[in-house]
Amino acid sequence: MHPFLAGKFQRPSLSTSTVSFTAALFIALADNRLFWNLFISRLGLDSFENWTFLLAVATVFILLLNVLISLFAFRPVFKPFLITLLVLTAAISYFAATYGVVIDKSMIHNVLETDPNEASELLTWPLFRHMLWFGVLPAALVGLTRIRIRSGKREFLIRSGVVLGSLVILLGVGMAQYKKFVLFGRENLDLRVYLNPSYPIYSLQKVLCEKNFVLAQEPLHAVAPDAVKSQEGPRTVVVLALGETARARQFAFNGYERNTNPQLANRGIINFSQVQACGTSTAESLPCIFSALERKNFSREKAARQENLLDILQRVGVKVLWRDNNSGSKGIADRIAYEDLSRQTDAEFCSSDNCFDEILLQDLDRRLTETTGDMLIVLHMKGSHGPSYYKRTPAAFKIFSPECTQDNIQDCPQQTIVNAYDNTIVYTDQVLAKLIDLLRSQNFATAMLYVSDHGESLGENGLYLHGLPYALAPDEQKQVPMIFWASDSFVAQKSLNIAELNAHRAAFYSHDTIFHSIFGLFDIDSKIYRQDLDIFSACRTPG
Repeated sequence: MHPFLAGKFQRPSLSTSTVSFTAALFIALADNRLFWNLFISRLGLDSFENWTFLLAVATVFILLLNVLISLFAFRPVFKPFLITLLVLTAAISYFAATYGVVIDKSMIHNVLETDPNEASELLTWPLFRHMLWFGVLPAALVGLTRIRIRSGKREFLIRSGVVLGSLVILLGVGMAQYKKFVLFGRENLDLRVYLNPSYPIYSLQKVLCEKNFVLAQEPLHAVAPDAVKSQEGPRTVVVLALGETARARQFAFNGYERNTNPQLANRGIINFSQVQACGTSTAESLPCIFSALERKNFSREKAARQENLLDILQRVGVKVLWRDNNSGSKGIADRIAYEDLSRQTDAEFCSSDNCFDEILLQDLDRRLTETTGDMLIVLHMKGSHGPSYYKRTPAAFKIFSPECTQDNIQDCPQQTIVNAYDNTIVYTDQVLAKLIDLLRSQNFATAMLYVSDHGESLGENGLYLHGLPYALAPDEQKQVPMIFWASDSFVAQKSLNIAELNAHRAAFYSHDTIFHSIFGLFDIDSKIYRQDLDIFSACRTPG
């Protein structure tokens, strides 16, 4: 009788070298499909030379992974390390191959700061199926295998020999293909960000170093300590509505063929059609919008050590309130009044796992009348957050159909994804129109500035969602809508020339303008203020 049938099943027994190499081979080939697809599409396999280079690159990658894994081949670390590595690389490979995302610093920040409700929308059956075959089963095989780890000098010599042998082969392959490595690598440097798990490990190390540095930081650095309000006059209230994942090309104002802005079209708004986001994720763009650093100098670690726009406004006497229906302020509102409305149980605007953005307007009228003095209110919207676009709109705003009604949007026909996304833009249009009507009804000067944090890919070129490194991201992820409205009393009080402002609506702007434009709207003077980055500075009537 077979030993297994007799209940005498013997667990397989393998050496550390065999397990390490097998795991490296599996990860390099099975968990790097996106990298290999991109690599082969750029290289081409139309010559023996290119086939040879492909084999060389695969050899180098597998041996480097083998060296990495071998460094952890000692008790009691090896099995837990290998099981964790297999599960993580499987998860990374799924999101890379399915959505085209890159696990860089920004994406790791997103993962660490993602709201549980948002994360749950990514937990789909295709993910579980992928994790079963590429993560759980390989990890289970490692768990069941008896790994022979010799003790003492012999194990050290064998492991050293494996590492040294791998490095010698790497050197030989590198020298043989040196010219091709240099030329192809120089022209395709961006491909390195798709390597799994090397680039995610590199990015995680940067995030951990960054966080450790911030934890050990000196007291918060004051920004614009000389800031003062240059003019005191009648009360001014500005609402900064922060859109989520809205891309500019889906707005009718920007030439989109669908009427996605039916309400705002009748509200006397000014639409800025050429606006570039600071980043391609909320974790990157949101802190950048409120920072004085500007995109070219921005980093999250720098921004975390400095006061932001809201801190400065509060210091000079402007009341500041942050109302959130998203996943938090990313640290921006840590020192100001903050209201989380995403967990409300309002029967009209909330379901069990989601609140619609109209919740941000609830009691806003009362909050305005109960306070005095100048005020900035930030409304952090849920907007068009994916992948579950269909969850962002009430039934009355399902204008375009059929829409994709599942979380694994990559399995939906692209037009149904676009329909669901366009419905979120129509609903955002409704929320902003209601906000304008509320502000118009006040007996003091009011204004609204709406801008999205970043855009979104809806399946174009196989890309979904957002978060690609800025240099690689398509325009869909970087070009965002921006809309301004002001009451008649605000226009008069700030001496704004609306005709002149309209004439500049097609000029190129970016998130860098928000900081300085808000300074200008509240008449704040400081050496840090840049008039050239204030959208409204050239449109003020002298007097």
